[in-house]
Amino acid sequence: MPARIFSLRFSIFYAFMAIGAGIQLPFLPLWLHARGLTIGEIALVVAGMTAMRVLAIPLAGFVSDRYRNRRSVIILCGFAAFAAFLMLAFAASFWLILSFSLLASFYWAPVFPLAEGFSVDGSAAHRIHYGRIRLWASLSFLTGSLGGGLLLQLLPINSVVFLVASAQGISALAGLLLPTDPEIDARVLGTCSPVNLAHIARFLMAGSFVLFVTAVGLGQASHGMLYSFGPVHWHELGFDKLTIGSFWAVSIAAEVLLFAFSQNLVNRIGPINLIIAGISGGAFRWLVMANDFGPVITFATQALHAVSFAMLHLGAMHYIRLNVPYGLRNSAQGLYAEMSGGIAMSAVMGLTGLLFEHLHGTTYLAMAGISLVALGLGLALKRLSPTSQALADT
Repeated sequence: MPARIFSLRFSIFYAFMAIGAGIQLPFLPLWLHARGLTIGEIALVVAGMTAMRVLAIPLAGFVSDRYRNRRSVIILCGFAAFAAFLMLAFAASFWLILSFSLLASFYWAPVFPLAEGFSVDGSAAHRIHYGRIRLWASLSFLTGSLGGGLLLQLLPINSVVFLVASAQGISALAGLLLPTDPEIDARVLGTCSPVNLAHIARFLMAGSFVLFVTAVGLGQASHGMLYSFGPVHWHELGFDKLTIGSFWAVSIAAEVLLFAFSQNLVNRIGPINLIIAGISGGAFRWLVMANDFGPVITFATQALHAVSFAMLHLGAMHYIRLNVPYGLRNSAQGLYAEMSGGIAMSAVMGLTGLLFEHLHGTTYLAMAGISLVALGLGLALKRLSPTSQALADT
């Protein structure tokens, strides 16, 4: 497939993929609150949805490596997630809301990490700019968050899940446009036996991947307060729904700008330095957000999402590309996403639920502490020479 066609079709998929997430992340906690759930119940739903990633992502990554067909896994998961979100929209009781939320998260969780691995590998194979494909996912999230804020100025908050379900349905249809895996797959995978658990275990024991996963996982998990109770906290400070949506819009706009010019940054400073810079920026961001400095400073701290998330994410994607054997990359991507968006994130969100009821915005200080732990691990990773590099070249 020509590089231009691969880039176009993947960009179209990314352009629709994250609209639902852009609505869900800022506004689902408000929908749960409007349905009468307590702070503890909201924390259980949000943390439970995150914890489902622990099961779904590595399972989908293993299946994709085993059967060498991540495109089909992405499409099937997309349609199943749409059905689950549609059922959630009609759920009335706490237990039904919890059940359908978990089901929706289980099916949706693998889509993004599998797509990320797919686009990184495809960009390298076709010698095109990964960041300029990836930025469309950020723009689709921006469309969801800002568009959701605008729509919810007119629609009741109970419309949130209907909006999410509609967006997920469009995303599932867009998945049908995904290109085939790049031609390099046939040449590289043709020399490899199908992956099994023993292959994954040997790789984990061979190098510094566990240290990498823990450092980056904690760095991403430090966003747990922002992702779970950030909108509730801003609402407590008196910001309206449109302003809350605008906060997310600023963060994604900064992220898009970084992705657009990311290739030179990656080449110049390397993946591990990107990881360290991202974690450091996160620690600073949470220290500032623990205080109420008004809307101007709040907008500025949201622009730091380009550092705390985007730099960290870029570093992680390129670290996996350079240090993981080709036939294990979906599984490695799954393990990374399981830690960053599953185990660590759900634990931090659970902690946030316990702290927020008593500390409110000061909970961000705990997020800064988690970032400092991640920073120490990132510096240790930098001091180690990745012994897995030799495996990546096989």
